[in-house]
Order: sequence, then structure tokens, then C-alpha cells
Amino acid sequence: MDFSIATDLLNKLLSLPMFNQLNGGEYLKYLEYLPFFIIGIALSLILTPIIGKIALKHDITYKPGVQKNHKDFDNPEKALHIGITPALGGLAVTIPILIAIIVFFKLDSFTIPIIIAMLILMIGSALDDIFNLPAKTQLAYQILAALIIVFSVIDLTNLSFFNLNLDLLTWNFSLFGLQQSLALPGDIILFGWILVCINAVKWTAGSPGIIEANSFTIFSLIFIIAIRYSSVFSSTISMVAAGALLIFLIFAFPPQKIMSGSSGKTLYGFLICVFAIIADAKFSTTIMLLLLPLIDFVYVIIKRLLTYKPKNLLDLLKINDTNHLHHQLLKLNLTRSQIVLLEMAMTLLIGSLAILSTGAIRYFALIFGTAVGVGFIVLANIRASKHKEKEKKEESPESKYSY
Repeated sequence: MDFSIATDLLNKLLSLPMFNQLNGGEYLKYLEYLPFFIIGIALSLILTPIIGKIALKHDITYKPGVQKNHKDFDNPEKALHIGITPALGGLAVTIPILIAIIVFFKLDSFTIPIIIAMLILMIGSALDDIFNLPAKTQLAYQILAALIIVFSVIDLTNLSFFNLNLDLLTWNFSLFGLQQSLALPGDIILFGWILVCINAVKWTAGSPGIIEANSFTIFSLIFIIAIRYSSVFSSTISMVAAGALLIFLIFAFPPQKIMSGSSGKTLYGFLICVFAIIADAKFSTTIMLLLLPLIDFVYVIIKRLLTYKPKNLLDLLKINDTNHLHHQLLKLNLTRSQIVLLEMAMTLLIGSLAILSTGAIRYFALIFGTAVGVGFIVLANIRASKHKEKEKKEESPESKYSY
């Protein structure tokens, strides 16, 4: 793996006066990635309106209650997205990531499989936004992308919390000039794990802004972890992703102007899974970062198995119910904005444990404190909304005309 382009750019930044003024350079290793964050912001700022206009022009939109390809885009009972909303928005996040990988890193046996897997998911999910593809087709391109990573040099070789070595049988070979590696049983687990992460994150996209806010938070946490383990690739690309998602979140925050669509929500979980494993090669880190969507994923799966008794995996994926966490929060009369901030606070809170596991106690304290602060603001907002609603109910019809 040759990261010379990104490394040279980072080294040049060390000579800038603004960085030399830092006390002992304690935070320099974090700040020197700021240009990549800005690149993500700039590209997303340019691409988001363009993609939105293209989606509207060609009617690549979500319309509540309207069918495409003889099936609903969503369960009509959910009604979480209001009005006609452009899809394809996730491309404003994934295109900058793809560009950053190609520009800042050498195309080799490490980066090329990631690029190919991303292109498969981007093309397949963009077609899903356009044609509302069947579940089996969606699963097919997810499996293909996962297999490309499994046969690449990215391997899952251990489960640190169980102290298990997962490279009992290894197979190294070359294909089209690219080095391939298969470690068993680890890569079998990696294959299933990629599919779980894709769909666990994807299922959080039922309400506006949730998947974007959670993904922005998780990529930011991956950046801190990657810095701790000196992973230049994950540090660089997670910063680009965080910058792109920050801008896109402004457009996706309720009331939503554009949605990530399948072209975004399919990629976010995949990239989080791959970047987290590359960052420190620990399976446990990814679990902690994705704990909230994973718990929701497992709960919904169990609920569907018990309620609908599907015959196979495809039947299970076709089920479109209202058992997700965001649906339950809506039943508590929380607004869509409150749900976004509350889930973001919960992701920060749980993610701070992943930071703590790296020994970064100060960053754990900062992230934990931020999560508590956001949570407090949301709860205060909820209480104020309930109080205002109670006052309206108690107000008599005549009182609004009195002086």
C-alpha cells in the first residue's frame, strides 16, 4: 500500500506557520487533515444542488403513496418523508470519497478493490433510486461488492475481544496483476459482516436526516481512531466523508430538501465497515461504532421472524414494517428534528466508548460531554414542546380574543 501522495501533502502542511504555533504540536496530527475535510465540504457543496436538479428534472424522486416498478417506494403507513423529494443525493457524498481515493492514493491491490466495490454499489443503488429494484437484485450487487473486499488484501484476521485467530487457513494469489488474499474463517465472517453493516445502516434511513447525521458522527469517530493507529488511508478518506456529509446533512435535515436515497444509504454502511476495519483491524471497534443501528437491526429481524415467519432471506428483506427505532420515537410524538438530534446524541455516546478503547481519555471526555450536551438540548426541547402543547389544550376558545 503506497500512500505517498497523501503523506507528502500532509508533510508539506507541517511547514505552515499556522501549525507551527501549536503548543508542542499536540493536536497537529489532527489538524493536518483539515484540508481533506474542506475538500469534502467543497465538493459536496457543488454536487448536492446539481444532483438535486438532475433528479427533479428526470423525476428520480420519492413520492409518498406513488408506486414505481409496480411496488411502493416505502410502506404507506410510515409517511415519514413529506412531499416530492429528489433522490440520488448520496452521490454528493460518495463521489467526493471516490475522487479522494483515486487522487490521493496509489492505485494498487489495496485501493482498486475498494474502488471497484464502491462503483458496483454506486451504480446498482443509483439504478435502484431510478427503477425501485427488487430486493433480490439489491442483495445481488451487495454480495458482489462484499466478495470483492473479501478476496482483496483486506482481511479479518482476529477477534480481539474473544482472542481468536481467524487466519488458520490462508490463500494468496494474483489476479489481473492484483494481489489477492483469503484468510479463513475470518473472511467468511467479514463477508457476512459487510452485508449486515450495509443493511443495518440502510434501515436507519426511514426518517429524514437520521442516516446522514449518524454517518457523519461515525466517520468523525473513525477519523480519531485512525489517527490513534496511524492509518493514513482511513484518516484521510473519513475526513473527506465527514466534510461531504456535514454539507449534505444541511440539505437532508428536516424539512428535507433532498435525500440520500439508495445511492447513499447503501454505501454509508459499507464504507463505515471497511474504514473501521482498516483503521485498527479490530472487529470490536466497528461493533461499538454501529451499536445503535445494529441493535435496531437485530430487534427488527427478530420481530419480523416472529411476526411474519418469512420462508427465506429475500422474503425477510421484502418486509416493510414500522418497527424501527425512529418509528417508535415518532409514536412518542417527537418531531423529526428531535429524532435526528436524539439518535445523533446516542451514537456519540456509544461511539465515545470506542474512542475510550483506544486510550484517548481526553477525546472520550470531549465526545461524551458533547453527546450529553446534545441530549440535554433535545430533552429540553421535548419538554418545552409538550408544555406548549399542554397550554394550547388548556386555553379556552374565548381566551385568544381577550386582552
